[in-house]
Amino acid sequence: MKTKVVGVQRELNEIAEELVRQGFEVRDMLDKEKQLDAVIYYNDANDILNMTNYQSTIGQESTLQVNAAKNNIDQIVRKIKEI
Repeated sequence: MKTKVVGVQRELNEIAEELVRQGFEVRDMLDKEKQLDAVIYYNDANDILNMTNYQSTIGQESTLQVNAAKNNIDQIVRKIKEI
């Protein structure tokens, strides 16, 4: 099984560290060198970081997007493993 590549917003260091411990490849959310399987961001507002700019940043719309403001680390890990 291929290792899932997860882009994480820079400020979410603790989540990034846990994802590495869980065996995921973690990159900066804005890294365009590799296709991301999932993106973890934090936004307590309803609009996802200005959706137009955000989508162009992460690339494909099929990339799993998880808001850390609404999911704990266990939920985040479970969602990534499900894809």
